[in-house]
Amino acid sequence: MSKLDIRDDLLVPLDGIDLGSLVATWRWLLYDSLQPWFATALGDLFLQGPEGQVWWLDVGVGELREVAHHAAEFRTLLEISENAALWFGEVLVDQLRAAGLILGPQECYCYLLLPILGGEYRQDNFWVRDVVTHFRIWGPIHQKLQSLPDGAAVEFVIE
Repeated sequence: MSKLDIRDDLLVPLDGIDLGSLVATWRWLLYDSLQPWFATALGDLFLQGPEGQVWWLDVGVGELREVAHHAAEFRTLLEISENAALWFGEVLVDQLRAAGLILGPQECYCYLLLPILGGEYRQDNFWVRDVVTHFRIWGPIHQKLQSLPDGAAVEFVIE
């Protein structure tokens, strides 16, 4: 990963991670041409397209959005504090760390309840999980949620 002007503790480098496993449960949403670039401490994923485009997989709401046409534009957009706050959640990461939730290598903060299901971006809605498990948990749930109308009742049965 080329160096970004962002705090290291807000990033999860993907070195040594099986990228196929990382995105396997998200293939229903991801274009085949997208390659994982890095994950964030809050469990989102940035990917790059074949022409250098930068895409953001927002795991909290299960959406994929192109955020920049190339890495240089992305770096410029990071200089806008609102973008950096949205994409990396520095304030929340600081709160999580202060609460004793410290990330190890290849770990990220994982939701207890997805924001799309009413979970909040608060310290008590996160725990620490390895980044591959985080993506494997939420991909299938978002896939099932995508076909439901807004306001539909959802019940999970864990077996």
